Amino acid sequence: MDVGKRLLKDSWPLLLSSIAVAIYMRIDQVMIKNMLGDKEVGLYSATVRLVEVWYFIPIIITQSVFPAIVNAKKISEELYYKRLQQLLSLLIWVAIPLSLIISLFSKHIIYFLYGERFIEASPVLAILVWASLFVFIGVGTSQWFLTENLQNLSFHRTLYGAIINIILNFILIPFFGIIGASISTIISYAIAAYFSLLFNKKTLKIFRITSIAFFYPKLSLQKKI
Repeated sequence: MDVGKRLLKDSWPLLLSSIAVAIYMRIDQVMIKNMLGDKEVGLYSATVRLVEVWYFIPIIITQSVFPAIVNAKKISEELYYKRLQQLLSLLIWVAIPLSLIISLFSKHIIYFLYGERFIEASPVLAILVWASLFVFIGVGTSQWFLTENLQNLSFHRTLYGAIINIILNFILIPFFGIIGASISTIISYAIAAYFSLLFNKKTLKIFRITSIAFFYPKLSLQKKI
């Protein structure tokens, strides 16, 4: 009975986080439809599908290597965080060139896949694809939250991101249309996946490690972090 209560206590933030993510990833499309109309939401939705198709990559990478990271924790905290930093560096530096290529060739990609009718969506794709960077970071760090039994903080960062996304959509969509929605998405993803780690003492270390993986990837290959 005690085990069941503990599991329920540990799992409810994950459930709420999953619900928040589902709302989070679709609320912009609902707001675009209500504020701009069917044409704009159609253009935006087509772009979102192209961006989300790459989200399986961080999941596969993380699920493949995270058991080794957890086992490293049994050996030493230093090795544990070193391997975690290497994972984050890999995710980040897979996301950056992928996003750059798609951004540079966004017009050609849209034209090839959807035709001339959807060419207006190409600037949105060029911007929105950079949200992948923070999705990749979020997938990698989410496993750290789970390992450290900090599911409640993981839920909080998702909730904050969703709230910020809604607020920014109300501000930016009327002025910039679907471009504004894509900017709102990137900012809210960045806050949820990365900058939110700065505002809690329990997550400061993972913020530092993510920052090193982001800005100084060569340090991930050194013995000490």
